[in-house]
Amino acid sequence: MRAEQSHISYYHFLRNKKNRHRQRLGPLAPVLGLVLIVAFALFLLPLFLYLLFFNRVYFWLRNQQPIDPKPYFRFDRHRIAHLGLTDRLWCEYCEWANGSLQWIADILQEIERRYCPIKNACDPHCAKAKAWRDEFLPHEHDLPELKRFFFEGRYEEISRCEKGSGD
Repeated sequence: MRAEQSHISYYHFLRNKKNRHRQRLGPLAPVLGLVLIVAFALFLLPLFLYLLFFNRVYFWLRNQQPIDPKPYFRFDRHRIAHLGLTDRLWCEYCEWANGSLQWIADILQEIERRYCPIKNACDPHCAKAKAWRDEFLPHEHDLPELKRFFFEGRYEEISRCEKGSGD
């Protein structure tokens, strides 16, 4: 038995997208969206460049492995045959922006793991968002527990970010 084939092409979907999803501000919306996306890239680029420097120097000073940025980026969507040139460029932009923010978050998480290994008292949603804090001390802890954490050297254990680093 043959698999059912769709008779709706990608281009047909793009032509009829306006009928399914109406944007605010009419034809001005895509232009404003483009300006906002480009502005975001202009703000993110200096942060990304600074963190390339920071990642090397800070972790070298702390005698730790820097967080390798390579696993956070996979530029492969430009190979999708049905995408036009501008779509391919936007896909690569999204990969860079999302990968950069995930890499930045892991750098900050690693610093927090070393200097403030105490979980927040937060609701379940917050706990899910901060699952990387599993190795932290619970919010309800006492001073001897905190001292044990540092004296036993648990903060010096290799983190999941360092395990993925190739340097």
